[in-house]
Amino acid sequence: MDRDSVDQIVSAWHDRDPDLDASTLQVIGRLLLCAGHFERMAIAALEPYGLSIADFDVLNTLHRVGDRAGSKPTDLARASLITTGAMTSRLDRLERAGLIRRRPDPADRRGILVKLTARGAKVAHRALRALIDVNESYLDPLSTQQRDTLASTLKTLLLRQENLLGTSVPDGSAAAF
Repeated sequence: MDRDSVDQIVSAWHDRDPDLDASTLQVIGRLLLCAGHFERMAIAALEPYGLSIADFDVLNTLHRVGDRAGSKPTDLARASLITTGAMTSRLDRLERAGLIRRRPDPADRRGILVKLTARGAKVAHRALRALIDVNESYLDPLSTQQRDTLASTLKTLLLRQENLLGTSVPDGSAAAF
């Protein structure tokens, strides 16, 4: 079997300290490296749309939720697991680009609602298709069975962490996908 960079690192640790069990790096190291490679691919796929991963997250949360009245910025921030200040910066950028519109919330004089513009909905849809294509390209070396096994295994890890931390990605969050 071919050796990857993680095999080389684990082997180097074994040579340096034979009593050190660095086997966890075989999983964690690969998870981190794969995530980094995928993130670079996602950034490249979103670039033609003028979107960062953060912008994509907001647009596609709005697109998926599809609330005709609009969404509250605080709900969007909570769904994206970011501060309201960070959400305001994202919304400012997206509004300047003509992808979203903010309007007063008729149910709350101090609040606003955020809604995709027609252009924003088109960009969100096209960017999502581009990202799904990147997903497919990235996962291409895996069979359907390997994908299912990997998804199930990662779900086990994620559920444990979410339960330990008492967090999960709330319904409506794109989390960049």
